Amino acid sequence: MPLSARFFAINRQLCWAVEKRLPLTFTQHIQTLYKYKVAALLNRRPGQIVIDVGGGKECPFLPYVKDPRAHLVVALDYSEEELRVNPLLGRKVVGDAAADRFPFRDGSADLVVSRAVVEHIRDNAAFFRNCSATLRPGGVMIHAFSGRFAPFALINQFLPNRLTRRLIGYLHPYWREEGNYGFPAFYNRCYFSAIQNLLKQNGFENAKFTLLYYQSTYFTFFFPLFVLMLLYDVAVSRFGVRNLASGIIVEAERSHNSCRQIICDEGAVHAHAHAGETQSAKIAVSRGGGNDCTPRPSR
Repeated sequence: MPLSARFFAINRQLCWAVEKRLPLTFTQHIQTLYKYKVAALLNRRPGQIVIDVGGGKECPFLPYVKDPRAHLVVALDYSEEELRVNPLLGRKVVGDAAADRFPFRDGSADLVVSRAVVEHIRDNAAFFRNCSATLRPGGVMIHAFSGRFAPFALINQFLPNRLTRRLIGYLHPYWREEGNYGFPAFYNRCYFSAIQNLLKQNGFENAKFTLLYYQSTYFTFFFPLFVLMLLYDVAVSRFGVRNLASGIIVEAERSHNSCRQIICDEGAVHAHAHAGETQSAKIAVSRGGGNDCTPRPSR
């Protein structure tokens, strides 16, 4: 093992030893909280239509849903390549979440969700507007994302993306194996007060925020720096400086009236056949009697 790798490994072991002594409520991972929150909403009743924004390679909440087949989950992602490797979903739409609108009819979805997506969108005013338009009356959105003013986020905004990717791959080689790091991040309005304003502007109500402050894990490659960041995290958490939260999960209901049918633009929906082929089709998903979601070809 190279000397640098041994150095980083020793520092990580020291950091993890400290982390084990911290309260679980402080160190809980944003992705874990997110998937449980989404699954809990889906488990309330069957027949829900879900738009999973940035649903690329995986759908982390689906294994925790009691009966996934009772719902229609559609992945929306900018990358067709990533959508193709998602084994859990059959309905996949290629599209830009911050475009003028989602490629779905207004008032079509019960739930719009995303994880680690909002910080990568250039215009979150457009994104939240699209979420509001796509949700039915009383529909819910849940988004989990990094905060703009967290130390790691400030560093990420300062450094060129190519350099960021190289540093992460070097300092955290085990993240490199996951292959889901280093995407360009803009952190547009990714802080508590800005998100509150976006919710008000787009007619959302009953907002619930989960604010997380533990971001020292980004600095486990050097124990003294990890300790310094941990002291910062504890101080910010104790004082409750919400705009400095390193992780945010927002859950809110849409309060406007709208119809409940979903139309996907032609060529946008890609369904994987058992043989692994991808086919494009224009489909409509309508809600029939009760809560049954039935896909049908459009005419």
